[in-house]
Amino acid sequence: MKKLFAILISLILCMGTLSAVAVDAVSSATVSIESFPELKEHENAKTLVIYFSTDDTVKAVALTAADALEADVFEIIPEQPYTAADLAYYTDGRCDREQADASARPGIVNWPESLDQYDVVFIGYPIWHGQAPRILYTLLEGIDLSGKTIVPFCTSISSGAGSSAENLSKLTKDAVWLKAERMASYATDGQIRTWALSALEEAAK
Repeated sequence: MKKLFAILISLILCMGTLSAVAVDAVSSATVSIESFPELKEHENAKTLVIYFSTDDTVKAVALTAADALEADVFEIIPEQPYTAADLAYYTDGRCDREQADASARPGIVNWPESLDQYDVVFIGYPIWHGQAPRILYTLLEGIDLSGKTIVPFCTSISSGAGSSAENLSKLTKDAVWLKAERMASYATDGQIRTWALSALEEAAK
């Protein structure tokens, strides 16, 4: 985990001034964040932010939330990166096919070393065809979230979180899932931080 986290920090530092105002290739979701925060490693963090993002949208929300929460971060990285063609809606591309196939489990290249130290896990994803991408199913079927409180969040251009979190929750045992939060279009840094802290407070109850 620490090695992966160190790599992530290095990548973020290299992109120091990169704008995080982004448009999700599939859902056209947007957030309004001027730059990614400089994340620090937290030796005794009790909160983890897991996210999957094919562009900067969910990533911007996840990193901003993690900075506010002083949380660790884990990015889900697909074995086969998603191209623009893969993500083109209603073209029978890879995204369309995966979302239409309930058994699809795209491969991932990385797994958390241990989740033992975390009490609360935020999980972020874009909404694809009304649901979380199937790669989230791959991850959740391969890790143990027993005893954790899960805070799901997502981005989309207009549709809500729908049943996405409910369907993901079926893949976990003995975990408490809070209601999924769909980030408002053009959500700002301050709005995301306020939501994250409020969600953590709710998770602690």
